Amino acid sequence: MRRQPKQQRSQAVASRIEEATLSLLQEQGFTALNTNAIADRAGVGIKSLYHLYPNKEAIIGRLAMGWLAAVCEAQEQIRIQATSWPQALVLLDEALEALERRFVGYGALWHAMDLIPELHALEQQHERGQIDFWSSLLRDFGCRWPEPELTTLVRYFYRTADVTKQCTRSDGDLGQQMWLLHRHWSEQLIAAAIAEPDPERVWQARPALLLGTEVPAADKWRR
Repeated sequence: MRRQPKQQRSQAVASRIEEATLSLLQEQGFTALNTNAIADRAGVGIKSLYHLYPNKEAIIGRLAMGWLAAVCEAQEQIRIQATSWPQALVLLDEALEALERRFVGYGALWHAMDLIPELHALEQQHERGQIDFWSSLLRDFGCRWPEPELTTLVRYFYRTADVTKQCTRSDGDLGQQMWLLHRHWSEQLIAAAIAEPDPERVWQARPALLLGTEVPAADKWRR
């Protein structure tokens, strides 16, 4: 049998190491994780592991970077396809579902990242990218808010969506209900921000929460 090129063989070994790390994270958590156990689970020598990764933190970092890159790729498709805010949310739901099917078991990875100070900068960089992406998209949809207020709105949307989505992984049906509530609220809130150029009027508004009800136009922003 013809030997695989060295780069291809190295990639195959790296994939096995990353899969083993993810499995052990789910089973044991970050504290109990060690490189010997990873190498044993992956079926590779410890020297081969250290040739590719200096420590377990580096493996977790590589897994995280793969997920975050996939998120950014999915968002570019949202940018291309979405013509309205409601459609963007539908596409976001579809993208998140596809990512969760592709990256099974990544919940344990995020818990591990919280325990690795070196990876906090990666998360912060990703959040800045998220704020830039969603701010740009809302501008495309007509939002005229000043930059500081728009950044605050988008940061609120991103952080609450991130936390709520994590609940769907751990809380089953109840978590899914939380996500739907968050999604409906986000759709209303940001639709208001797109329609109303004055952030203060949106911050002070009390949206009608019952189907078929409306706040009178004369005072809907003053209640």
